[in-house]
Amino acid sequence: MQPVLDVPGVLVGGSQVPNLLEPGAASTLVVSQDVDLVVPVERHAEVKAALDRVEGYAPSADEPSVWLPRAADRLEVNFIGSDRALRDAADTYLLKDDRLPLLVFGLLSQLREGPRLELPGLRVPLPRAAGLLIEKLLTERSGLKGERDLLVALGLLLVSQPADLDELAAIYTTLDDQQRSAVLGNLAVLSLMKPIPEMPDPTTARAIVAQLVRRLEALA
Repeated sequence: MQPVLDVPGVLVGGSQVPNLLEPGAASTLVVSQDVDLVVPVERHAEVKAALDRVEGYAPSADEPSVWLPRAADRLEVNFIGSDRALRDAADTYLLKDDRLPLLVFGLLSQLREGPRLELPGLRVPLPRAAGLLIEKLLTERSGLKGERDLLVALGLLLVSQPADLDELAAIYTTLDDQQRSAVLGNLAVLSLMKPIPEMPDPTTARAIVAQLVRRLEALA
């Protein structure tokens, strides 16, 4: 996927980010069988052109925004769209295309380009931790998927630096009252969650979550 990763603005998103932010990209925090690639809608044509240079993957017959590996040791790739014009969780639309349709999610507008991880033979563009944290804490999902999203947020907290938490607090001050309530509510849920296999353990990080809640509540 390197040709796609080299397109300006494309970011790795979702559950793989806390893994890649671990020291040495240890990739032990979150177990996932796929990776999200976030495509800015204005870069859609460039990403399609880059896919011509990708080997070892093919689009799913059932869901062409999902590309499946031909080798068992590679991850499935999900392409999702971001649009800076969208801001709310309910702002979602389908970018129709015969080759690479994209579901465009409003909350992905919170993502900003962060570090580029340099690995042997691979350059991986990552979002800034604060924006992805806000996106995960505002995403409205239920059941196991919702719980995993919150544990991805916990994984991000565990690898965040003080500057990331400062940025998170600054973003929080720009949210409306409903969004702030959603962030605090999801942090409260996270603080009460039980462990899920192969995910960060919330019971060992409750003090970290509680400290963040107190900091954000003080900004209200």
